[in-house]
Amino acid sequence: MATPDLSRICPDSEPEESTPQDNLLNDQTVASVLEADLLEKETQCGVGFFRYPWLQKFASTKTYMLVYGLIGCAQHALGAFFVGTISTMEKRFQIPSAYSGLINCAWDIGGLVANLPLTYWGRAGHKPRWVAWGTAVVGLSCFIRLIPHWLYGPGDTALSLTREFGNEFQSLNASGTSGPKVTLCGNNHVEFEDCEHASSGNISALIFLASNLLQGVGGAVYYTLGISYLDDNAKKNKSPVLIAVSQCLGMIGPTFGFMLSSYALKMYVDPLLTPVITTEDTRWIGAWWFGWAPFGIICLLFASLMAMFPRSLPRATQRSMAAASAAGRSYDPLKKVEQSFSDFKAAILRLMKNKVLFCNNMSSVFFAFGLIGQWSFMPKYMETQFHQSASTASFISGSVGLLCTGAGVLVSALTIYKFKPNARILACWNVITEFVDFFGFIVIIFIGCETFNLQGTPELDGTLNLGVDCNANCSCLDSLRYSPVCHIPSKTTFFSPCHAGCQDASWNEENSLLKVFTNCTCVEGGGPIVDGTCPVDCNRAFMFFIIIQCVQRFLAATGRAGNTLIHFRCVDPEDKPLSIALAEFLLCVFAFIPGPIVFGYLIDLSCLVWGQTCGKPGNCWIYDVQRLRYLVNIPIVGLLFFGSLWDVGVWHYVKGLQLYDEEEGEKKESQNVDT
Repeated sequence: MATPDLSRICPDSEPEESTPQDNLLNDQTVASVLEADLLEKETQCGVGFFRYPWLQKFASTKTYMLVYGLIGCAQHALGAFFVGTISTMEKRFQIPSAYSGLINCAWDIGGLVANLPLTYWGRAGHKPRWVAWGTAVVGLSCFIRLIPHWLYGPGDTALSLTREFGNEFQSLNASGTSGPKVTLCGNNHVEFEDCEHASSGNISALIFLASNLLQGVGGAVYYTLGISYLDDNAKKNKSPVLIAVSQCLGMIGPTFGFMLSSYALKMYVDPLLTPVITTEDTRWIGAWWFGWAPFGIICLLFASLMAMFPRSLPRATQRSMAAASAAGRSYDPLKKVEQSFSDFKAAILRLMKNKVLFCNNMSSVFFAFGLIGQWSFMPKYMETQFHQSASTASFISGSVGLLCTGAGVLVSALTIYKFKPNARILACWNVITEFVDFFGFIVIIFIGCETFNLQGTPELDGTLNLGVDCNANCSCLDSLRYSPVCHIPSKTTFFSPCHAGCQDASWNEENSLLKVFTNCTCVEGGGPIVDGTCPVDCNRAFMFFIIIQCVQRFLAATGRAGNTLIHFRCVDPEDKPLSIALAEFLLCVFAFIPGPIVFGYLIDLSCLVWGQTCGKPGNCWIYDVQRLRYLVNIPIVGLLFFGSLWDVGVWHYVKGLQLYDEEEGEKKESQNVDT
């Protein structure tokens, strides 16, 4: 620390012989100057030479809460945008759901690697700067996700479905005439496959994996050091509200992310081209890449704002100095904290022996494992189970369910702030809401929609053999692109015109985007058969599903503020950042990493028809919706049940835990005595 300029204390005084009283007075004056210098260094806003007095007006918990919440909003938004576009990315790059689940959990693998060490070393450092650097890394990962689109463009499948390039992907139909690419019945049919560039899907999957790993590393400190800084600088009584408001800002993020993905997926993957299919067609590939550049720029902007905050906020520093003075000890926030492997190990063991924290962490693991599968594949679940388009599924995921979650968090925080319920009441409410969630998913198991009647023969392995007697002479290859057609009178869907035995095709005169197929051997009278799947009415079941989801998410969210408060108060203040990191570590290892992989594998088990690229399986085109519903929701029910039991343990051990400031408790007791 630099020596203070003592001339500002008495600049015009002449040196003279001092008395013991003068020496004591001078020592106190020097101490006050040192304290003032320390306070200035501790609470000054800015970075490097960019330090101006007007910045100090923003050095408050409310401003930090806003910036912290906006960073959370951006990170949740880009996570939701990835989830909303993952099914389109699967179609574009022929990625199975199990692989996309691995890509999805790479975010948590990066967080797992970085969480504990970064939090341990950053807990005694400049926490806002750590969060700022992490946010900048997240912004960089957004730009990396654009590389596959820069390298490979929209892809041949997407180009073949456009007016501009459709003629370049022509094939001969059964009558030998040239026309738009259709897969008709005939021994002379040849399906074009560019196997030379087939590896683009694998390379793109690796790029997505690397970008998610980088995002996990960058986002690790946000969830640990960032929220710890907010709780450290806020009064205990106001902390739940500030944390809840920042979480609500974060909850807005998924809404924006899903809405942006909905908007992006309504655009064709190359917006400058004119597609010959509509968004309702399952072959539609939307502009999955559209949001990554804006998200990257926003993250870099918010990172620069976060870096401006001081090591400690002024009012919090003054409270800490006053508390230290009252306790008869000196206040030095810049003193070095012991950081060694033995100290790290001792801190972890101390946290693991905390019964309240252990039960709370185990409950979070079980709930997160169950719900991460639904979160990661919710748009895909809506697309396959209720026959919604990718854009509609993304819009509903963001605008309905997540708004209910944000409302629940805010209501719980305001309730805690006003009524100050004790720890047992908060823990009991968590048990109630989680059992409601448990019973809600039991109901969801039975909410489904009839699938379209797809022609084929079921196999022992659960897949569907598309070859039947009526198309035996058509030589339809397994590598044909998915080109569904519908025979409206019988409501029968065929995988392609070839599988329907169709020999002729033409454009509909009234609708230039609709193909009509005739002379089809698999339907009575030979047709006509139209392009696309047969329509299925799922609106009623879909609305019932959405209502249950809203109730579940609102009630579950009402327990978040109380759960966070119990977590913060059941550990020593110096262990708080590490306890958050430990919780994130356990969630990553036992929930966030295995969850998407396991549920992606379960979803793949319900696949009826796999796409083929150069003899290798790609993404799934058609699912057994009933089997998918059971495979996804039954494991969730089991996981939520065991998570609720761990919350009963929290309720048992949390008795007597002090959640609020002592002065508030004394005030409440005095009021009770007066009444």
